[in-house]
Amino acid sequence: MELTEKLDIKVFILFLLKNIREPLEYSTINDIVIQDNFVNYFNFSICFGELVESGQIEEIPGEKSTYRISVNGEMAVENVEMRLFTSVREKALRSALRLLAFYKTGNRITSSVSEKDGGFMLNCSITDNTRKLLDLNVFLTEKYYADTLKSNFDDRAENIYKGVLALLSGDVNYIFDE
Repeated sequence: MELTEKLDIKVFILFLLKNIREPLEYSTINDIVIQDNFVNYFNFSICFGELVESGQIEEIPGEKSTYRISVNGEMAVENVEMRLFTSVREKALRSALRLLAFYKTGNRITSSVSEKDGGFMLNCSITDNTRKLLDLNVFLTEKYYADTLKSNFDDRAENIYKGVLALLSGDVNYIFDE
């Protein structure tokens, strides 16, 4: 279910920021909002900008700008957050908190595509401060496909990591439930 109405998208963004309760970089907010495909990137960008302009989201200047919901944003979303289906609110918040926890552990995500033996080698890895958590190499014949998979890994590394663990453990319900 994709949210397409501007009001719903703004409510969705404010709902998540209200419940996360910490300043976040724009890229992290973007990752949180679009990860479950309730909102696409284009609509997120437009609505986020409008929320900043209207003062419902405030920028906290610093070395890296971060954003948080303002008092006005909290008051505004309080009255309309029920506009969103409970299932959407719960799933999005659960996913957001899981993604933030993944980022906070110091995990680093890297990926690359290189030419090899008449095709392309995609390498995807996730490391924390002391070890490699995932190291995946896939040979592909088409550069476009390799680049598409790389982009998907970069955007959804946490979900891919959990999906690999679910498949290896036989708990494939994770893949279909999420």
